[in-house]
Amino acid sequence: MSVGLIDALVILAHPLAGMAAAYFLYKQWSAIKSIRRKSDISTMSPEQKDEILNKHQTMGKKAPSIVAFVITLAITAEIYRGIVMDVPLSELVSLHGWLGALLLIATISMSKTGRSMTSSNSEDYHKAPQRNMHSKIGGAMMWLLASIVFLGFLRLLEVLG
Repeated sequence: MSVGLIDALVILAHPLAGMAAAYFLYKQWSAIKSIRRKSDISTMSPEQKDEILNKHQTMGKKAPSIVAFVITLAITAEIYRGIVMDVPLSELVSLHGWLGALLLIATISMSKTGRSMTSSNSEDYHKAPQRNMHSKIGGAMMWLLASIVFLGFLRLLEVLG
């Protein structure tokens, strides 16, 4: 079966958007981790820390929408493959897709805990019980993200092959 230009564009929309979203999520995680690194703390001014934190909060509010958009592209591409390219329904479900849904749930959870931390008093921010959960979910999300990207690469090879 040959893949036409439109077919390739529809199929590649999700992986390209997914790579951009993965980079975005990684930058979110690594930027906030840079504040906590002891070597970076001594060289960073309070204004720089506040700027990183504010950017992290602003972008964190957008994260669930970005992940949901990538998942919507994936579902659209799979529907397209099923209808237009006559791919059997059994090939449309994958571990990659289920992990993507789990990532969306984790992203929504992160956004909620982030909002609850910032809505508390500023002096209580670093003592908020949600902060530990937020940090742990963030670390787990990076492992989940790495798994999704790897499985997505394998899935793309399977789809295009």
